[in-house]
Amino acid sequence: MRVLKNIRPTPEQLVILGDDGAGFRLIRGAAGSGKTTTALMRLRQLCSSRLARKARLGFPEPVRVLVLTFNRTLRGYVNHLAAEQVHTSEDVHLTVETFSRWAWGLCGWRRVTDQSLMRTLIRRLLSEAGFADHLEYFTDEVQYLLGRFQPDDRGRYLRVRRTGRGRAPAVTRPTRHRLLTDVIARYEREKRRRGEVDWNDIACEAAKVSGQGYDVVVVDETQDLSANQVRAVLAHLKSDHTTTLIMDAMQRIYPQAFLWREVGLIVRPKMVFTLKENHRNTVQIARFAASVVQELPQDEDTVVPDPKACRRHGPRPEVIVGRYSDQLSHMLDRVQPFLAEGDTVAILHPRGGGWFNFTRTTLGRRKLNFCELTRERDWPTGSEQIALSTIHSGKGLEFDHVLLPGLNQEVTPHGAEVGDGTLDSLRRLLAMGIGRARTTVSVGYKPGEQSTLIGFFDPTTYDLVEVG
Repeated sequence: MRVLKNIRPTPEQLVILGDDGAGFRLIRGAAGSGKTTTALMRLRQLCSSRLARKARLGFPEPVRVLVLTFNRTLRGYVNHLAAEQVHTSEDVHLTVETFSRWAWGLCGWRRVTDQSLMRTLIRRLLSEAGFADHLEYFTDEVQYLLGRFQPDDRGRYLRVRRTGRGRAPAVTRPTRHRLLTDVIARYEREKRRRGEVDWNDIACEAAKVSGQGYDVVVVDETQDLSANQVRAVLAHLKSDHTTTLIMDAMQRIYPQAFLWREVGLIVRPKMVFTLKENHRNTVQIARFAASVVQELPQDEDTVVPDPKACRRHGPRPEVIVGRYSDQLSHMLDRVQPFLAEGDTVAILHPRGGGWFNFTRTTLGRRKLNFCELTRERDWPTGSEQIALSTIHSGKGLEFDHVLLPGLNQEVTPHGAEVGDGTLDSLRRLLAMGIGRARTTVSVGYKPGEQSTLIGFFDPTTYDLVEVG
């Protein structure tokens, strides 16, 4: 799978590359603004300056470099790019890893209970405590609570402002108290009884083990780390570290929001760089994506997709109505000429898994080679031009063409209230998926079964195509 990259710094990026001082730097920008590319170019420059300093001062220790990514798929992609920017040697130790695997190693590879099993336990406890009407939302609320507060500080949940969780259903102080006493307390007791730990336990433990002393750190997609995960990273920095945090709160797809000061980080204006120009999307794609997240609640780290920041024009996105097989057939026919030119294609789905079985069969019948990105640790280096992935696993990646067939309500469930937090997260997820595309986007649904998300598209930003 070809890696798409921007190797010539823009004026916006040059300002960031020229700042090699110690401390924290926050790079913000919407999808396509080159945040990850900028951070990796900055990584090369920082390693170079650290090596020169090491030689000048005669430091014996190697320069320790850490790059943390959102998921295994992005880890493979970034590792491929980082290897081109930084050549490891006795003088440079480079680690590129997902947060979970990095923290897990620090904790001695303790056995961690499967996340789906822990989620099932939380759902059972919520149901028993009377939260069955909004089970998905409150399951996320519990995980948000666990990730934001340290175990001995969870009482603060009763009085702090909740951020990034939507407006509904309402989570009043009595509701919060019930969650703490009837769900969280029971959850912790059940874990102890079973002798189990979850990934939040690993994050908390990683913050307490002996510091690793990293000189240069890059954290991609920081908006999807929990407060406890960020605390773990901060515990392993040298006093004169240079740490780059990359984020866009509009692309937050997990309910992990917290305030910087909660983790001991005071963000000052000189530490923040905002990339405004969109190098990836066409004007048409940016308009389409922006309509999905229009009027969503924003915070200070949000950069809304801006069609005016794009420099290229292209075909209008298509919304295709018909059976799944007809949607997929039309989409593949549309991109077929581009495959002959060497373009890359991503077929994304909210759930993936068995939903891709028909897609695999169709691609095989058409004799189109493909790879699967979800949960893979290494970036595929073969000649495949088509990738199958969940939308989640596509985060941080980019392709020439993005296909989103089967966007039905069945795969995007959420609550019915205005301001439902799960719906807000789904809107961000869909906008993020659309934003992976450089040239064309196709979204499909079966008539009468379409996702609520379809209704957020501005009809003036796409062409409607009926197939079958």
